[in-house]
Amino acid sequence: MPPRQAIFGGTFDPPHAGHVAAAICAREQLDINLLHIVVANDPWQKSAERLVTPAQHRFAMAQLAFRDFDSMIVSDLEIRRGGPTYTIDTVAELEQPGTETLLVMGPAAAGGVSTWHRAVELAERVRLAVVQPRGGPPVHVEGWRTETVLMEPVEASATFVRELLTRRAHQEIPPQAVQLVPPAVMSYIVEHRLYSP
Repeated sequence: MPPRQAIFGGTFDPPHAGHVAAAICAREQLDINLLHIVVANDPWQKSAERLVTPAQHRFAMAQLAFRDFDSMIVSDLEIRRGGPTYTIDTVAELEQPGTETLLVMGPAAAGGVSTWHRAVELAERVRLAVVQPRGGPPVHVEGWRTETVLMEPVEASATFVRELLTRRAHQEIPPQAVQLVPPAVMSYIVEHRLYSP
């Protein structure tokens, strides 16, 4: 089997326990030599619908969330590139001869991947690594080479964390949010007053 690298892209607004668990499971189950955690600059499918935290804060939080894990590197290449974020451009930049590239994502993202920019070309260049809870049927996306990553369910989403923090009273951090976000990331959120009510 050739060496494998994976790209785990996202908005990371903020990075949470589910992101960390997915990255660890993908790295271990798929024999990944290097996992790129790629922070989106302008996630165009999201930024049209809501205000996204500035990229420099999301990158700093991702660095804190993944700093203690081997074979993982947090990348700001999409931020440095500027403009809307297109995965095909990131794949082209990170591809290495003789190395297989996988895209790590959840079932919801996998379901919409065929709508992504230059999706046909992307399908030819990568495999999908779909992270899903144990016990469910494997997710297969027509026209894409797909592998399954199994993980224990983590009841966390960036939307839910933001809602908890936005609704907090008197600047007190809800205990539930503390459990869902790595401690260093929560310290950063408090220090920079992100997601304040």
